Amino acid sequence: DILDVWFDSGSTQNAVLRSGNYDAGTFPADLYLEGSDQHRGWFQSSLLTTLASSEIAPYKAILTHGFTVDEKGEKMSKSKGNVVAPDKVMKQYGSEILRLWVAMSDYQSDLKISDNILKQNAELYRKIRNTARFLLANVSDLERLVPVEDLGELDKWVLARAQDVFTEINNAFKVYEFSKGLNKLNNFLVVDLSGIYLDVCKDRLYCDDKNDLHRRGAQTAMAIIAKKLFSTIACILTYTVDELLTHSPLVIKGTAQDVFDLNTYEIPNVTSTLNNEVLMGAKEKFQEAIDKLKKEKIIKSTLELDIYTDSKDLLSLPKTEIADWFIVSNYVEKSQDALVSFEINGAVFEAYKASKEKCPRCWKFTSLSSECLCTRCEDAVK
Repeated sequence: DILDVWFDSGSTQNAVLRSGNYDAGTFPADLYLEGSDQHRGWFQSSLLTTLASSEIAPYKAILTHGFTVDEKGEKMSKSKGNVVAPDKVMKQYGSEILRLWVAMSDYQSDLKISDNILKQNAELYRKIRNTARFLLANVSDLERLVPVEDLGELDKWVLARAQDVFTEINNAFKVYEFSKGLNKLNNFLVVDLSGIYLDVCKDRLYCDDKNDLHRRGAQTAMAIIAKKLFSTIACILTYTVDELLTHSPLVIKGTAQDVFDLNTYEIPNVTSTLNNEVLMGAKEKFQEAIDKLKKEKIIKSTLELDIYTDSKDLLSLPKTEIADWFIVSNYVEKSQDALVSFEINGAVFEAYKASKEKCPRCWKFTSLSSECLCTRCEDAVK
């Protein structure tokens, strides 16, 4: 019953989009996508049949992608033994890794796939999943979000960073640059969120009083980022987001029963006054100096240190948050015998051996004796 393969396939815009027999969206289609061999094939035949019948193009845009090849760029062939079968990938890695590989591939050229490439995607998937798990684990007792204006400076800082990054991701997704968007997401999760903010927050999450504003503020920032993360990756890692929602508190999922109920979420507008260049530069130089102290076995942990700075950028933070940023025990006044000393933009940073004893609960050197709790921990326990 075929008249001509190209005429018949080119007529799908009429048979599928305009017949009303299928739940196929609107006419003209938002997008036709196919391999680069279809410029004179389906793309053209669809255009010709619709122009002839209706004087309109059947699509608003077309997207051309390359062919799937092995990691050396060679065409897949059974005789060469370099074929990667999707069903085998799904059994070994699961369908989410396959979906992530598609999204991470630069489709404008040929798409490379191999076990090594899939393993790299599996690592990225594990990072996304583990970050999401950490966020959920630490907001499980949060019932309502703290108003943005009441958040701490570091909470505002990470939300402002998240706002910028997710705007860039959404802009990339809108023009079908999924790999660019996911690379930005990966960098944010590894560097800003996991590498800095979540590490900085652990002390307040675990040791502050349950309802302390400092703790609830950190939980609020994490819940907001989780909501944005889930709504952003739902179109790619659908099964994973569906699973995450089953473990999410109401403050994150709201009324959503599953991934199909999830609405696009926008991060509240947040302004951070902190100088990101100074913050990151000081953190990096401090870390370099600490690595040296650890190698020389002068300290085992950064909590064995107190910090001093005359940086106006850092001094805009509460003293507790200055100590948190470097994961040391205290902010103190300038003293002698600095173990660490460096400058950023003319501002001085120094670290000294902590003057107090180690608290057995929070491990910060903020206690009068190693046998008793520090003031904060004593209040929290009471």
